[in-house]
Amino acid sequence: MKLIDYKENDLWRGTILRFRGKYPFEEIVDFMLVDIPYVESGFAFICISGYYAGTLECALPKEARNAKTCSVSLNWLINNWNTWIYSECSIHEVFILEANVPATM
Repeated sequence: MKLIDYKENDLWRGTILRFRGKYPFEEIVDFMLVDIPYVESGFAFICISGYYAGTLECALPKEARNAKTCSVSLNWLINNWNTWIYSECSIHEVFILEANVPATM
């Protein structure tokens, strides 16, 4: 589902966003929203795909945080995608991935 069509108001840690990347990233890039207590918002994005998997890509400012729900405001993210997260791809081409259900052992 495209992120701009997502019906929730907030994004939670573990949310994965997929979009088309440009050099030095691969053609398809996945970023995961993670909880990082030492940044002012408490949230950041790490890359979880390709060569840059495991790297911190951006720490979000306090304005991104919805303090009432300890989440990231979807509205803030949509309005600030190109400034704070990734400038080489339009927000209209960003997808949110469905949650993965762990496999049983």
